[in-house]
Amino acid sequence: MTAPTLPTFFHVVAWGLSLVALAVAARRLPWFKLRGDGEAQHVLFGSVLVLCLLRFAVFDRIPGLHLHFIGAGVVSLMFGSGFALWALGLASLVAALSPAGVWLGLAPDFIACGLLPVLCMQLARREVERRLPPNPFVYVFVIAFFGAGLAVLLSQLLKAAVTAWLVSGAARDAVEGYLASAPLMMFGEAFLSGGALALMVAYRPQWLASFDDGRYLRRPD
Repeated sequence: MTAPTLPTFFHVVAWGLSLVALAVAARRLPWFKLRGDGEAQHVLFGSVLVLCLLRFAVFDRIPGLHLHFIGAGVVSLMFGSGFALWALGLASLVAALSPAGVWLGLAPDFIACGLLPVLCMQLARREVERRLPPNPFVYVFVIAFFGAGLAVLLSQLLKAAVTAWLVSGAARDAVEGYLASAPLMMFGEAFLSGGALALMVAYRPQWLASFDDGRYLRRPD
């Protein structure tokens, strides 16, 4: 069985969505936070490097099945959605130029592994902050842990749905692989994100653009 391929029209649409998302994000990037701050620059560079390395731990023995951790939850909460989109886009580009490869092409891979997870994290964070009390436990366990798990679940479901649509019968193994691995990928991504954010909240809260001391550490009235 050969790996499924997207029709040209859908590649064009994927590229259009990707470029628009990156262009909108580029206009809102808070570069001022990096100017003159060597620590912030090193943290951003190191985070991008880790995202790229995550792409090399990929399972793709079954044609059409492309499994790897994303890291979208961590970078979204550390740097905000703008920097997160560009960092994940760079990770997809590095994977596309390496033996690790990407899912169905560079633009579709960015949508499934970058744009969709980042949007999910932003919506999850907004809803949690609106509905739940502000404290570090909610931030780490609900936003970072469950938010990252939900993000990778949506990525898995998108890949499964597109794979099933492209090759109905022959892609059964890949589709079943996405669905069967979803709980494991969710837990792994959630553990990665929640563990990293818990350490940063405790030792380096200044690395987290989404962690407001006045909100999460204030004493109850």
